Amino acid sequence: CSCTGHTVLKQVIAVYMDYLDYIELHICPCAPAPVQLVKQGLFPCSPVHPALAVSLEMLEFMSELFMHLAPKEAAWADTLVKFLARWGHVFKAQDLLC
Repeated sequence: CSCTGHTVLKQVIAVYMDYLDYIELHICPCAPAPVQLVKQGLFPCSPVHPALAVSLEMLEFMSELFMHLAPKEAAWADTLVKFLARWGHVFKAQDLLC
């Protein structure tokens, strides 16, 4: 980038479905931290200098969970089955997780 005034934003915590990672970003006016994080599949938790970012995959899962959350025992199982089906993991038996 041809911008002046590069700064380093250290230790952005990236939360994935199965692990945490620490990311170091080199930010400048033409490459702000939120834009870089979204390009990496992460949602920044602050619009300027995020210290935390959550994977879009995890946000999609939580969105699906909240869409199906109901006062019944099977909400978690229904959500997990539908979420995994979108990623190509289909269960052979219905209500297998229940």
